[in-house]
Amino acid sequence: MSKNLFLERSATTYGGRDGVIKNTQSGLQVEMTKPLEMGGSNPTGTNPEELFSMGYSGCFASSLEYLLSVDKVSYQEIVVNVNTQLVSDEQGGFKFALQVHARIKGLTSEQETQYIQKAFQFCPYSKAIKGNIDISFI
Repeated sequence: MSKNLFLERSATTYGGRDGVIKNTQSGLQVEMTKPLEMGGSNPTGTNPEELFSMGYSGCFASSLEYLLSVDKVSYQEIVVNVNTQLVSDEQGGFKFALQVHARIKGLTSEQETQYIQKAFQFCPYSKAIKGNIDISFI
């Protein structure tokens, strides 16, 4: 545990791709089901790739919101879509590749690009995956 701890949350997964994830803070419980591409038969649950997309999208949007707020920049809306792909790696396993589509309505194209680049340097998810995941901004 860091001596400068700001926030801590945890979750527990019971089972694998056909299991359940429980968040210990909010009590949120999410059913996971194996994707059809992996031999699953029930596509109604979620999976780690969807959860990663949700987490990264939320963290990146929150980073944009924070940076714009600190700089007192007015904007209309922040929209961040993250597409997480599971791709093969060089060791015969898998890794993530991300496509990020971030938009800040109400800014010029130049301002938007500037803040997206700043958010990529600031966002804790971005810092965690830097150099480990292929990321493209579209």
